[in-house]
Amino acid sequence: TSGSRAYIAVAGGLDIPVQMGSKSTNLKLKVGGYQGRKIGGGERLVLLPEDDPSKYEKEKSDAGDFSQTEKTIRVVMGPQDDCFTEKGVETFLSSTYAFTNESDRMGAFEGEVIEHKNGGDIITDGIAFGAIQVPSHGQPIIMMADHQTTGGYTKIAGVISVDLPLVAQSRPGYKVHFQKVTVEEAQ
Repeated sequence: TSGSRAYIAVAGGLDIPVQMGSKSTNLKLKVGGYQGRKIGGGERLVLLPEDDPSKYEKEKSDAGDFSQTEKTIRVVMGPQDDCFTEKGVETFLSSTYAFTNESDRMGAFEGEVIEHKNGGDIITDGIAFGAIQVPSHGQPIIMMADHQTTGGYTKIAGVISVDLPLVAQSRPGYKVHFQKVTVEEAQ
């Protein structure tokens, strides 16, 4: 009843092709799922029969309340937080950022510019789910479900795993504050 996304589980699954070991859809690449695209109004999908209905729980999920329009997102700093000025790190941790209309399954923000020491470009390296990239324009982008595997922008921090659903369910206009925690606190 709150948040920006809903999920449905179908006992037995959908009768759609498996691609790369999955039935999920990557909309940007137009691969997988139902013809690599969104399901439209009036379309019908074929369901596979349940193999053993007794093994599926029929209870309502307690997924949480995502209706708060302003939230604190906890982060572990790094791996390139040393590429930012002291002022830039302070700006990141003390400012309010708002999700933009460009946010899809990666969170794009607008707010105070996060200052780099020498620009936002780095040698391409790996990107983890929840990493926060800050390109040269100084606005943070959280790498969510549709993130690339490598990238060449500085990453100031990473969202801790228990706060990722708060990011995933946020809508354009929702506001966030980033709070630094240690790895031990995150665990």
